[in-house]
Amino acid sequence: MKSFYYILFFGWMSAFSIGIASAQNTNPISRLEIEEMTQASQLETNSPFFIEREEAREAVAEAARNPIYRNSLLLPRHSFQEEMKKMIHGFLVMTKVFPNKTIPPAVQIFVEPSSFSISETPEISVSCKITNTTKEILFIDFATNQRIEIVVKESNGTPMMRWSEDRSFDPITSVVTINPRESILYTEKIPTAIMKNGSKYLLEVSLIGHSEYTRTELIFPHDPYFSSSHALGSGHE
Repeated sequence: MKSFYYILFFGWMSAFSIGIASAQNTNPISRLEIEEMTQASQLETNSPFFIEREEAREAVAEAARNPIYRNSLLLPRHSFQEEMKKMIHGFLVMTKVFPNKTIPPAVQIFVEPSSFSISETPEISVSCKITNTTKEILFIDFATNQRIEIVVKESNGTPMMRWSEDRSFDPITSVVTINPRESILYTEKIPTAIMKNGSKYLLEVSLIGHSEYTRTELIFPHDPYFSSSHALGSGHE
């Protein structure tokens, strides 16, 4: 596929260069020749072509007197070399020779408490922190008032529980803005009743409507009393 892009690009470049060379080799017309051509093609005053030409001249004169049009002629022009560099760079990005450098979103997942027992902890807090690491304002849009989704999975990836399955959300469209080097934090609670001590689980946390902000955290509920007694028993053997 890249070969096709290269052939297409360099073929276009060749045709474009020939066109530029042809334009540069065209013999210029002197002002005297223009005046002679104008005098040779004098139109009658009652001719519609004469009237249209006079109206066109008045429009050009008005544009020359108008500072808006006059100043637009003074805007800086890019050189042919600069335009070619931009065009070549765009082509290389399109063919993924020079891929665009994008900064991935900084997303962190926090579980509180980080170490817990099912018998002592009926629910845990899951937080999703999003940090804007760019130099521009970050805009995140939402179609409802739900912000994050939390899915509890077994260690093999089988879903066990979805945080939003027993909740309803209002269809309120909104946009959240994050300034450079600033963060936002979303926190929700999930029950631990479906978990068992000694088993590992995956917490998949995602931002609604934005899959690029999805992260997974491993949790391992355990009974500290069982662990400590088991360790003491092992020491006496």
